[in-house]
Amino acid sequence: MSWSEFYLIVSGLITLVLLIIAFPFLRNKNHAKRDSLSNTQIIRQRLIELEREVKEGLISEIDKRQAVDELKIALVDESAFTAKKTGTAPLVLIVGGLIALICGAVVYSQVNQMSQVKRSTDAIAALPQLSQQLANGNANSLTQQDIADLALAIRQRLRDDPSDDTGWMYLGRLMLSIGQEVQAIEAIDRATVLAPANSGHKITLAQALMTTGDVNNLQRAQAILNGLLANTPDNDNLALMMAVVSAQVGDLAQTKRYYAQVKDKLPNGSDMQQRLTVRIAELEARASDMAQLTGGSTDNGTDSDMLALGEASNMPDTALSEPSKVKTGFTINVELSEEAKVKAPKEGFLIVFAQDALSENRMPAAVVKMPIGAMPAVVTLSNKNAMMPQYTLGSLSDITITARLSIDGDVSISSGEWQGSTSAQVKQGQMPELTVIINKEL
Repeated sequence: MSWSEFYLIVSGLITLVLLIIAFPFLRNKNHAKRDSLSNTQIIRQRLIELEREVKEGLISEIDKRQAVDELKIALVDESAFTAKKTGTAPLVLIVGGLIALICGAVVYSQVNQMSQVKRSTDAIAALPQLSQQLANGNANSLTQQDIADLALAIRQRLRDDPSDDTGWMYLGRLMLSIGQEVQAIEAIDRATVLAPANSGHKITLAQALMTTGDVNNLQRAQAILNGLLANTPDNDNLALMMAVVSAQVGDLAQTKRYYAQVKDKLPNGSDMQQRLTVRIAELEARASDMAQLTGGSTDNGTDSDMLALGEASNMPDTALSEPSKVKTGFTINVELSEEAKVKAPKEGFLIVFAQDALSENRMPAAVVKMPIGAMPAVVTLSNKNAMMPQYTLGSLSDITITARLSIDGDVSISSGEWQGSTSAQVKQGQMPELTVIINKEL
């Protein structure tokens, strides 16, 4: 709606209100006029009748004059009353109308959303320019007002056309630029669903997932990049992203494979090159330690393999030189939510593991894996459940404990599995009780 249309509608409404106010007055005035004419005609008719009655001898001349005087007095009184009545009505109506208009204007000025409407109109007008700025990667130059206006305009556009994948992508990029990862992923995910053949949307989704640092999101980003690389294996940008996300999830084989593809194309001494080199060395060291602990070898040293080795009793207490009577860890009560009691798998494995909550290292410091039994279950997680002697619960301060109902016993997420998590602080030489409620379907 344009401003001219808005003003035209408002003017029409004001005119209608004025007509409604004036209508009773105009109607009453016409009634009064008709009544006055009717009374005058009646008096004239009565005077004619009086003349006839005198001629017929029904009344005397004196009675006639007296009756005529009475009629004249009645007509004068009625005329005076009508003049007084019609003289004061316009003033009352005018004053009332002015008061009504003033009150209406004051109320409207207080409750109208004209500033917001104008802001929305201006934001929609500026949408092409701001969108181009956002698409060019210049989001840092946008002010807070620009960001708010752009979000408002994009949401208005999506309200009119919810199937616009470009609009959802713009909204996702905007949310990502201001650190709103959850909203960004939801919007980009929507764009990807609307345009599944658009590889650019998928790349942006993988980038958004990688920014969260969440292991589930990282694994999803890895799966997306795997699909893209299957179609374009020589794409170095995708290979670099794959090396980075694989390093984050602890997938040594994938990290080495894709880093080898791009390492010669990275600037010598670059920050990315150094980070990947250090991470590969760290993962190789862990794989070597695991090989020594298990008496075998590991090919890729992934966290999934480490978790798969975490049985109900991982290592004897002496393996970590922990005093038999002084343990560091937790007694964990694993419970199911009401929904999980119905939908969670009844067969498979219960995996309970602890991870460092203060770093991006996703390797578990302690793992227990056992067949799913009666619930609730009680699990003891201590230093003896560590995967490596030098990386135990006792070496951490803040941890995240996760309990997962796995169908196949593999730590990699499968559809239909359920898990729950909680945070805790490690207390040396103590085994406090914790409760983990499995309430989330994966």
